Amino acid sequence: MERGIPIKILSRVDLAGLENTEKMLSLNYQYGKELIEIRHCEQPLRAIIFDNKTARMKEINEPTGKINELNERVFIFYTIYDKEWIDWLSKIFWKMFSNSISAKKRIEELRKLK
Repeated sequence: MERGIPIKILSRVDLAGLENTEKMLSLNYQYGKELIEIRHCEQPLRAIIFDNKTARMKEINEPTGKINELNERVFIFYTIYDKEWIDWLSKIFWKMFSNSISAKKRIEELRKLK
């Protein structure tokens, strides 16, 4: 935050995670800069893109409950350095980000439901 690097986040903004979203957004007020922007978007992908050079992704596999299949939750992490993949992921991110609702607006609407 001290370097002034903007952070863009796509996340599910719902009643269950409302407090976490508000804590993240409060960092903007704490540092006096609007560096963190969160938008509401339901999507299964968990990824971080660093400086358009590296992407890190996380996959979660849940137990199936079937005999001789996955018996416990498994986390798989991927690190991608390929420029074409990172460019593709970045385009997907920006498309989703531009079409998503701002977290502040979503929080306002969720508060009306309480």
